[in-house]
Amino acid sequence: MELSFHSDCMTVTFLNEGDMMTVPVHVLICDDHIAVHESISAYLQTEGMSFASVFHGEDVLRRLENEHFDLLILDVMLPGLFGTDICRSIRQQSEIPIIMLSARSEESDRILGLELGADDYITKPFSPREVVTRIKTILKRTHGHTQTTPPEKEIRVGDMIIDRHAFEVRIHGQKPDFTPREIELLILFASNRDCLLSREQILNKLWGYDYAGDIRAVDHLIKRMRKKFPEQSPGFEIKTVYGMGYRLESIL
Repeated sequence: MELSFHSDCMTVTFLNEGDMMTVPVHVLICDDHIAVHESISAYLQTEGMSFASVFHGEDVLRRLENEHFDLLILDVMLPGLFGTDICRSIRQQSEIPIIMLSARSEESDRILGLELGADDYITKPFSPREVVTRIKTILKRTHGHTQTTPPEKEIRVGDMIIDRHAFEVRIHGQKPDFTPREIELLILFASNRDCLLSREQILNKLWGYDYAGDIRAVDHLIKRMRKKFPEQSPGFEIKTVYGMGYRLESIL
């Protein structure tokens, strides 16, 4: 397994019996505060990583059983199972890299987390940029050397094809009149399919962190974009998650 970097994408390359498959680094975030998810995930996306969010201890083990992740960000103080108990349980069956988050900064707490098998221990409050830097460092160490690999030319979701090079979108073979910003938004959703994206995350990615305008610009952009989808289902929908944000979901 090899870790690959690109200016817009961080991927893991799996080598299996001569076959090579490159996929985005996938991170599981477990914390009971949504602000933690929003701050970390915004920086993950700038590095081309995908993520999933859970808020309760029991959900961590369930997600790890049913889905592949390259790294786990785990809060110590969680409703249900404590992060230390989760870490101990994971280490009995998996070597997935774990970064523990905690408001407790005592040396004894840090030592306990590392002794239980955590790869790193970060105290709150923290810089999300530092967290992502530590993720990259851990993955380079655990997944081996790095190589430069360009991001995939096309992204396919249902009957939609996004051509990154031509910067155009085709649905059922037709080219809807999407604006450049709408195409950027579709790329963001397609690269994080089935993942919840908050308005703040979308705003930061498309408009930049120094944007001082109305956050409802995201809602207006999505509303305009939805109107341009053909009447025939494209095989997915951009679902509104009330009070949280938006998510692209496949329609079977």
